[in-house]
Amino acid sequence: MEEAYACIDVLKSARDLGFITVIIERDSLTIINKVNCSGIDRSLLRAHTKQVNDMRAFFSSLSFSYVGHSCNMVAHLLAREVRGSRGPRFWIEEVPPLVEQAALKEKWWVNPPI
Repeated sequence: MEEAYACIDVLKSARDLGFITVIIERDSLTIINKVNCSGIDRSLLRAHTKQVNDMRAFFSSLSFSYVGHSCNMVAHLLAREVRGSRGPRFWIEEVPPLVEQAALKEKWWVNPPI
């Protein structure tokens, strides 16, 4: 349920900030499969996955991808950064230094220098 709430919160924030192209990467394969499925969701998450899919209308491009724990150090560091804080925290242009270093490392892995 937490993963579904997180997707909804991210989409609301992206909508409110005026983003039109959004890529959401999560480490919950269940949520990714449910929001990407075009069939009827009969699970306990159906109200949440419906809300996520209803929000597609706000974006010209919206995609959901599964990213395993081992490939997602940036998300892990961000989650650790907000653990224990009150309310949501957002980073738009700058992130904590450790997170920035991890993002550069992951970017190198995706686009290695030639």
